[in-house]
Amino acid sequence: MGDRVSISFKDKDNDESIAIFHHWGGTQFPKVALEWFKEFKEGVNLTAKKNVSCPITRFDSNNMAVQFISWLGKNGHYRQCSGFDKNENGKSVFDKPLYNQDQISHSLYFGKDKNDGDNSDNGHYVINTHDDKMQDDRGQLIN
Repeated sequence: MGDRVSISFKDKDNDESIAIFHHWGGTQFPKVALEWFKEFKEGVNLTAKKNVSCPITRFDSNNMAVQFISWLGKNGHYRQCSGFDKNENGKSVFDKPLYNQDQISHSLYFGKDKNDGDNSDNGHYVINTHDDKMQDDRGQLIN
């Protein structure tokens, strides 16, 4: 069981990052990654001075994977669930998860490429950092 998917980032030099696999990510995880990248890029373009020696302002594929993982770690939804809030009777409230502050979800892992993990349910998606577009492994462009 799962809703497996993987993503990677590809830059203007055609360098591709490691693959980020998500066992329960479904087709939503690549969309979240693309939206994150667009917002991240906009913020960098507004605040950072362009510097060809800086991996961030070049939107280097490997650095974008690191930046994305950092962002994931700040979001409760992508943190390891450590239990559930309790009501006044001490019963778990299952729609109020508690997230571990030190662990990212066990559902996420790296692979050296799209074939180094399980993305059998939804395939692999590549986010192109030079044109802000995403392509699935069937060749379909997703904006």
